[in-house]
Amino acid sequence: MDDRICTVALDIGTTSLKAVAYAVDGTPLTRASVRVQTDYLEDGGVVQDVEAIYESAVTALLRTADAAALQGYRVAAVGLSAAMHSLIPISADNEPLAPAMTWLDQRAADEAVALWHSHTGPTLYARTGTPIHAMAPLTKVRWLAQHRPELFRRAVRFASIKEYVWYRWFAVWEIDISMAGATGFFDVREHHWDAGALDYAGICADQLSTIVPTRWVRRGNGEPRFAGTPFAETVGFCIGSSDGVLATLAADAIRPEVVVVTMGTSLAVRSGTAAPVTDAATRQFCYPLDDARYVVGAPSNNGGVVLDWLVGNVLGVDAADAGERLEALLPVAGLVRADNLFCIPYVSGERAPLWNERASMSIVGLRLEHRREHVVRAVVEGILFNAYWLATSIQPTHRRERVVLSGKLFSLPWVQQLCADLFGLPVIVQSGVDGATLGAAVLANAALGLPEIPIAQTLTESVSPTAAAKAKWAAKYRQYRALCDVLAATER
Repeated sequence: MDDRICTVALDIGTTSLKAVAYAVDGTPLTRASVRVQTDYLEDGGVVQDVEAIYESAVTALLRTADAAALQGYRVAAVGLSAAMHSLIPISADNEPLAPAMTWLDQRAADEAVALWHSHTGPTLYARTGTPIHAMAPLTKVRWLAQHRPELFRRAVRFASIKEYVWYRWFAVWEIDISMAGATGFFDVREHHWDAGALDYAGICADQLSTIVPTRWVRRGNGEPRFAGTPFAETVGFCIGSSDGVLATLAADAIRPEVVVVTMGTSLAVRSGTAAPVTDAATRQFCYPLDDARYVVGAPSNNGGVVLDWLVGNVLGVDAADAGERLEALLPVAGLVRADNLFCIPYVSGERAPLWNERASMSIVGLRLEHRREHVVRAVVEGILFNAYWLATSIQPTHRRERVVLSGKLFSLPWVQQLCADLFGLPVIVQSGVDGATLGAAVLANAALGLPEIPIAQTLTESVSPTAAAKAKWAAKYRQYRALCDVLAATER
């Protein structure tokens, strides 16, 4: 086998679009990242320009392939990853009729609440494994039918951003089983489009894409700018999966003994299972990787977006300098104490554990002596308390062996130690790794018969919990939960 080959993994994320070239031993060779613009509308819509994302995908692939070639590597495969729950109404000539609604779009909140409290909602959730929430394409389509009826009638198809990119490349409408599992239209046990979900939304199965395995491969990419490159000729494109499922795969957490906490714009806690599992009490999600492996977990709206919002809108840092300023503040926040300062971090509403689109952020306990680093510290603690709440809600009967942390925030030693003490488990840090792209590369190599990319080398044990600190954080967590209960009662 030629060891000068590489796999390019493309992740179509909410905040940025990333392409990473991986060598056969899993070493990242080069990467390209393009910021994705998100528009926040006054009516609660959160949308993105589909054509701009497509252009970024093509640019990122070409740039990454060129950079890999300069190092003497040729691209043998492309694996795809994408954020879940986006929705685009598509016209009869296969063009977007509107910008893509992202998972953050809140306009279907009333539809979601009404559905969940009906006789239909809990049974739909039990069949599909997708929580009933405004994030789900299921409720987005219903919202379009009720509030944008002319647009709804013009749409002959409803698709995600990833499906649109795939269509532009191969002229077929296909969706992998993982992305299908996150729509709310997919029967997670029978593996087909659910008739009850289709009926609720007022559409038919022909208006959704053909479901294919996550290892589905196509060659012969039709993008004109790929002409004369291996992308258009020999390279196999693996349709891949969703970012969350792939990050779980890359963390070696497709089993119930391991829980993985991933944090980017949002935050999620996930674990693996060999069979579909749903729970109406927690509304945990259950999305398939393949016929025999599923990822269960809980999604939070409030990960890095809370810190970004704090720096940009409270501390008044310009967007161009926000990242640098946050990187300077976070280590300092680890040096201070915020014992009586609490952050309830729901700045963008919340999915799990509250499932309340109207939830809001609160900082409780501010005093004159507190400085910006104390507030940053409290915000980080609030995000992690919420992550712990999520972890205790999914598959609670399983004994956990370890926690895997994936995300830039978790590179900080004080954050690692806080997580170990809070969870009371050894912490494994997946440092310097983008879980979604690594998982996409792992899956693509498996689909195309290329060498298996080792995952273990990306997982390094960082810290172990200390008994005294565990008791301290358990006490503060109880206070956090009590505050959440009080504030939640005012937001219903």
